Formats: sequence, structure tokens, C-alpha cells
Amino acid sequence: MRSFFASIAVLGSLCGWLACGSAETPLDANTRQAIDSLTTAEIRVLRVELDSQCQRDRLTIVPQMVDSIKQVRLREIDAQLKTIPR
Repeated sequence: MRSFFASIAVLGSLCGWLACGSAETPLDANTRQAIDSLTTAEIRVLRVELDSQCQRDRLTIVPQMVDSIKQVRLREIDAQLKTIPR
């Protein structure tokens, strides 16, 4: 998570630095390449981090959610069964 915030800070700083020029001034090739390189590197890092978070959540949170939904459904079934005359 710390890496995510660091990435945002780097990209924000880069955008702030680039904003100092005139709006009509086009970016030179070196600046475009630097932006592309930084963005590609950050995307690669964040992709690995997000994949690991998704894997962790799939193992921990999803089973809890499924169990919770199952418990609610079982209570609904019990309530319906109690209304059936015997």
C-alpha cells in the first residue's frame, strides 16, 4: 500500500513539474519518454501488488462473504419452513 501512495506522489510531482511550462508548449521527446518509462514501471509494480491483494482477498474475504450469504439464506429457508402447516 505504501508503494501505491509513493507511486501517486511520483506521478503527481511529475505532473506538477510539467504543468510549469506554457500550455501551448509541446512536450519534447525526452519528456514523453521519461513519462512513459515512469508510468510503465509504476504500472508493473502496481499490477504485482494488486494481483497479490486480489489473491489474498480471494482466500480470506470471499469465503467469509459466501458464508455470510449462506447463513442469511439458511435463516430465510428456516423461516419459510416454519410457515408450512404440518
